[in-house]
Amino acid sequence: MLWIFLGILFASIAIGLPIAFGLGLAAVVMALISDISLSVLVEQSVRGVNNFPLLAIPFFILVGEVMSAGGIARRLMDLAAALVGFIKGGLGQVAITGSMFFGGISGSAVADTAATGAMMIPSMKQQGYSAPHATAINTVSSVIGIIIPPSIPLILYGIVTETSISRLFIAGIVPGLLIGGALMVTTFVMASFEHAGQTRRFRLDLLWKAFKSSALALFLPVIVIGGIIGGLFTATEAAVVALLYSLFISLVVYREFTPRDLWPMIIRTARLTGMVLLLLAFATVIAWFLTINMVPQTLVMQVQAITQDPFWLLMIVAGLLLLVGFVMDLTPAMVIMAPMLTPIVEAVQIDPVYFGVLMAFVLGIGLLTPPVGTCLYVGCGVGRVSMEQLVRAMLPYYAALLVVLVILIAFPGLVTWLPDLTSVRGN
Repeated sequence: MLWIFLGILFASIAIGLPIAFGLGLAAVVMALISDISLSVLVEQSVRGVNNFPLLAIPFFILVGEVMSAGGIARRLMDLAAALVGFIKGGLGQVAITGSMFFGGISGSAVADTAATGAMMIPSMKQQGYSAPHATAINTVSSVIGIIIPPSIPLILYGIVTETSISRLFIAGIVPGLLIGGALMVTTFVMASFEHAGQTRRFRLDLLWKAFKSSALALFLPVIVIGGIIGGLFTATEAAVVALLYSLFISLVVYREFTPRDLWPMIIRTARLTGMVLLLLAFATVIAWFLTINMVPQTLVMQVQAITQDPFWLLMIVAGLLLLVGFVMDLTPAMVIMAPMLTPIVEAVQIDPVYFGVLMAFVLGIGLLTPPVGTCLYVGCGVGRVSMEQLVRAMLPYYAALLVVLVILIAFPGLVTWLPDLTSVRGN
């Protein structure tokens, strides 16, 4: 069954068929071979999407839309400029810090690439950054958005593996900051070679002015993370609170768009949510087929025969996920691979919360690698550079991300200590 599934999946990718339809085709073929009624497929697909935590996805997507249109994202970028603009690398450092702010609210790497790139790349070019280098910084920093909570990939992982989404969110804070720090160090070094990125003198008055302007926007991640840690609401409920708050400050306080402008945002949110749900529905059917055919259990035994050392097991799994990221987008890869790989790591006593963050990070790197890296294509469009130019400019940043990956594998406590400290539970 595994080989049938993989064969149909890669054939679908080769002919350009959408992944969701490829999964649906594989499910039908597997049902016919197994002499299972097609009505079972409907039951399993409905079970896959009939899940309360899934409500967080459209709400967080819409939060990102509101942020971009309502002036929240621009104010956060102004604060980042006042906060780190004096560091060598100038606007490059601002772009990365801004991505940490923006990603801490939108939960989407693609939204981060489009929003921060459109704001930062033209200014970076004026300050001496080459177009590929400016685009590389804005594109690679988008991976922070799927690690720092909220994170749509972590929501999907929590659903398909029945892991606490709230704990996954808290576990992503330290790795997200570590990734941001590594990218800032890389930008600092690269600025010396390109002689780009003018710095601005640090001024406390400008920082205070930017802070006052963005204070209401900054309160949004405080509400989300603070509410989850404090037990006021779950991650799913936090999505609703975040949307209501972002709508209030955008419509009532900042007044940068009107209620009429909400309709196009809702349409874009509905389209993206529909794609995710269709994918999850068919992936649930595939996971059910593989489970009843003992595929996960067989994989556990085969991998354990190779090694039972957690470090080397995670290195092998990370290498596999990097290869998957070359040919598959993050969302389908997460919903397909998570149910198969999580039992393998749990068999050697690896915390599924830790593995969820690690898996999101590795597949996030896949968003930055050709030939199907979604963020690469968005970056090329925003920065008006070719794929070859962008990939070449991103090579030092790839190295920085891989160094962080090895650190997270070697020191899993960096990921798990905060959720363990807060003892957060629930979805």
